[in-house]
Amino acid sequence: MVICEYILILLKQSMTYSIKFLIFLFLLNASLACGKGINLIRDAEIENFLSEIAAPIIKEANLKNNKITFYLDKQNYINALVTKGPTIFITSELLIKTKTIDEIAGVIGHEIGHITGGHLSKRMNAGKDSLATSIISSILAAGAFISGAPEAGSAILLGGQQIGTQQMLQFSRNQESFADQAAIKFLKPTGYSIKGIYDLFRLLEQKERLAKFNPYSLTHPLSSERKKIILYHLENNKEINNEKKKGLRELEKKFSLVQAKLIGFISTSETSQSYYPVEKNTVESWYANSIQFFKAGKINMALKFISKCIEYDRLNPYFHELKAQIYYENGKSEMSIKSIERALSINKNEKHFFLALAKALYLSNKKENYYKSIALLKKFIKLEDFPVEAYHFLGLSYGKLEEYSLSSIALAEKFLLLNDIKNAKLQLKKAKRFNKNDKIISSKINDLKFILEQKEKK
Repeated sequence: MVICEYILILLKQSMTYSIKFLIFLFLLNASLACGKGINLIRDAEIENFLSEIAAPIIKEANLKNNKITFYLDKQNYINALVTKGPTIFITSELLIKTKTIDEIAGVIGHEIGHITGGHLSKRMNAGKDSLATSIISSILAAGAFISGAPEAGSAILLGGQQIGTQQMLQFSRNQESFADQAAIKFLKPTGYSIKGIYDLFRLLEQKERLAKFNPYSLTHPLSSERKKIILYHLENNKEINNEKKKGLRELEKKFSLVQAKLIGFISTSETSQSYYPVEKNTVESWYANSIQFFKAGKINMALKFISKCIEYDRLNPYFHELKAQIYYENGKSEMSIKSIERALSINKNEKHFFLALAKALYLSNKKENYYKSIALLKKFIKLEDFPVEAYHFLGLSYGKLEEYSLSSIALAEKFLLLNDIKNAKLQLKKAKRFNKNDKIISSKINDLKFILEQKEKK
């Protein structure tokens, strides 16, 4: 699991300068108030789990490209939103607080409802950038949390809503109702129960009651209203009970491990122990406690518990991935390589494993492994939308091989992704200085210069 401070991933070029400035000012204040920015959690197990849940829903929705990217946002409130891509952001709290995969499926179905309803483009046509409105809704909610009104923050969210004029509010509320109806339609044939949506709205309703706000100031109907619609469908429609439900049992097992992993990584020791006491003899408890001991620097205990997980299920690649990470973080490169190679032997196409192995190979300080690391990093970069860390290690690896032009080019790519124009420009100057009349390298430098110049104009 990698937790990154990637605020700039959200600041796409399609957003206006005024919107960017608004977001910058808020995030600056939020960072000062909270000591941190937006936290995106990148984890193969969680992202793949969400994709698996979404797969039958996407099929029912007849989405053309059949591809949705999932990101997990480390936040202590329940929220989900959809942006262009399409990309769905889900908060860690949502995964922790939900009790069934049906609830998660309901959230994903709702967001897919926004996609099929064309709401992103409609919002753009209404004069609001779809990504910007989603971010602004998050900003407003985050502001509520910072100011000490977390319940209000929860009420503002769920669905990437936008705040504006009463006309726009009505527009957004209609979209939310449409997305709810779409979710019901998509879920029924998949084996997921729409009761999951009902249970989630019941949870949010409790928060709304505490908040005591004007429902007409919201961008979506109250959860109590939305719950009634779901209840009508539950009472008047028989849910499909077929073989598809049996296929969801494996997802339920994966969900229990995802929750254990999240709680282990982002919770305090006391909180984690309340969920997973160290003496509890379950794979979920071993998983969470391995992570907790790892965080506490108790490596032998961490290895003991993750080894228990592996004994329980040797074909779970994420157990081997965690073991590799424990070794890597403690400078044991050879053991890390062995563990992540085992993970890759189980899942040969997992891009996050490419990155993990590349880092372990780099750590070994062996010349032949630098070449292997570079090959893996290039493979990862082709598959990843925001490969900042990969470009960083690519630059380091080329540097170890004294390929200084290529090293600077890789680092320039990294800084361009981060919109760090100053350092990108510096690295391109270095790349030009180190280049020994290599036409391919010169061409690459010129390409990056052009991209840099375009960024400077915006």
